[in-house]
Amino acid sequence: MKTVYEKINNFNVKGKNFNETWYTYIIDSDSDGYTADGEVLFKFRKNQFNEQLKTLAIDTFLELSKKKHSNRGLAAGIPKGQQNSRIITPTGQSEGGYIASNISGYYDRPLREHRGILGTIVACRTTAFTLNNKFLWEQGLPFVQFCSRLYKRYARKYYNSQEKEYNSINPKIKIPGTVFTTITSNYNWRTACHQDSGDYSGGLGNLIVLGNNFEGGYLGFPQFKVLIKIKPGDFLLMDSHQWHCNTPIKGSGFRLSFVMYIREDMKLCKNSKQIDNTKYLTV
Repeated sequence: MKTVYEKINNFNVKGKNFNETWYTYIIDSDSDGYTADGEVLFKFRKNQFNEQLKTLAIDTFLELSKKKHSNRGLAAGIPKGQQNSRIITPTGQSEGGYIASNISGYYDRPLREHRGILGTIVACRTTAFTLNNKFLWEQGLPFVQFCSRLYKRYARKYYNSQEKEYNSINPKIKIPGTVFTTITSNYNWRTACHQDSGDYSGGLGNLIVLGNNFEGGYLGFPQFKVLIKIKPGDFLLMDSHQWHCNTPIKGSGFRLSFVMYIREDMKLCKNSKQIDNTKYLTV
């Protein structure tokens, strides 16, 4: 079903959380949603992954996803009594809340300790997981490649645009057999309201949820009052540059989610440079 949803403007959702009761439109079956200007808000398809692919993805990425980091910005929420999502630590570092969210594949920012040496924040590299876990990474590729094929099946126009961007990137820093460079995987994390940044604006975010014995973690667009009840095995294409967030996650099991995309500065990285043991492609 194809539906147009009106956006509530001048409504501050930044860093906030919204429960299921906020939403007017609850999506729990195959559906396409559009904005008033005719662009895709979401394309939702139920039960797209067989048990073999689900198991493969969990075996590959689950342990990686449990590691906590502090670099997810607004998605980690704004601590009570603060105006923004980051604090300055005693050592002078700017950090957000620690949450279980990690990246694999390739990235267009240098390690923090190399920024001064490189003199730029644009430098492409292999992520630590992909570099140090070659067997696991190659094991998980069929799952990522299947997601890319779903993207092509359900949103050809956006896929073609992203494929063109993908083809402009050095093969060393893109995921083979896909139109992605990067994967973010999240473990039992309820995101606060945020817009994705740094990813290719001409495409759509690819969101996949796996796991068991949990409820919630549904994806909402609060300005459109649309809530998508994405569950294990479902596939969601979405405009990740619209404000979005999750409902609470409850239960004794786990929720593992994936977002697959292209980092927007990847095409700029052309020149080889090595610092310590890290190989970069720089501008």
